[in-house]
Amino acid sequence: MRKITRKRLVKIFDAMRKTSVMVIGDLMLDAYIWGRVDRISPEAPVPVVEVERELFKLGGAGNVANNLVSLGAEVRVVAVRGDDEHGRILAETMEGMGLSTSSVFVDRRRKTTVKTRVIAHTQQVTRIDREDRSHIPEGIQRKILASFENDLDSIDAVIVSDYGKGVIGKKLLGLIVPMAKGANIPVCVDPKERNFPHYHGVSVITPNIKELSFGSGIKVEDYDDLVRAAGKVREALGCDMVLVTRGEHGMSLFGPECPPIDIPTNAKAVFDVTGAGDTVVACFTLAFASGATPIESAMIANVAAGMVVAEVGAASVPWERLRDVCLEELCG
Repeated sequence: MRKITRKRLVKIFDAMRKTSVMVIGDLMLDAYIWGRVDRISPEAPVPVVEVERELFKLGGAGNVANNLVSLGAEVRVVAVRGDDEHGRILAETMEGMGLSTSSVFVDRRRKTTVKTRVIAHTQQVTRIDREDRSHIPEGIQRKILASFENDLDSIDAVIVSDYGKGVIGKKLLGLIVPMAKGANIPVCVDPKERNFPHYHGVSVITPNIKELSFGSGIKVEDYDDLVRAAGKVREALGCDMVLVTRGEHGMSLFGPECPPIDIPTNAKAVFDVTGAGDTVVACFTLAFASGATPIESAMIANVAAGMVVAEVGAASVPWERLRDVCLEELCG
């Protein structure tokens, strides 16, 4: 297993607290309804969940931001919400975490994306989605671009958190990616299928196997398929790196001047993979922008992913806890 020296790892983690990351993408509100099941409904063969408590968390790009905040970074969120009750809850949740909502623009014609998970006895019973996948209007897009340009001189990295809900599109990507790269600011993308051809020129893209298969047009069934698919995506998009998340097989990093780097999973137990991709892109980007090499960044992100999947619901890892676990498991 690859190792990082203690001195090197401490330096990277200390730098995280001085690093600024902008998150652009699809904000969501994750609603959790917790309860218990003691009987089956007489109306249909479904469980009756007696609600005990409800909880709201940031989802999508918001969960990426939440992960960055937990890791001590300075975070700026550029996104869109609806002019509705869930949109106001989303804004209040962000403000409660110390995240500015000045660049979270209100689109009065769309509803805020909400994913409601009903959980009983630690098991998810069902999920209910409310969303609008239409592309944002030109006026909102201009506001996003203006906010991006205004903050470009004061950020160290950009994360595009694309959940296919309409904020990210060909035109916006075609404007922000060249500007960021021209300023030597890395752009890291957590992709969705509908925009895959438009991520041209980004620094790193972090697809899972399904997304990689779609983006490459190659059905990934074995390791050889994985290598061919990642190579095809990197060439087609002209991106520097492809970091493929592979579930129980960990992740693989494909760069320009080295063979694939395979990193075995660090997970000790898997209860819920919700939001694990958010953790990977947040942690990789922050480490990379804090001076870590791509391989070091992937190793740290892999440890973080292994920690969050051991919890129910989208989770984040505190800076001190991740630092301690990395010092224990990655230092040689």
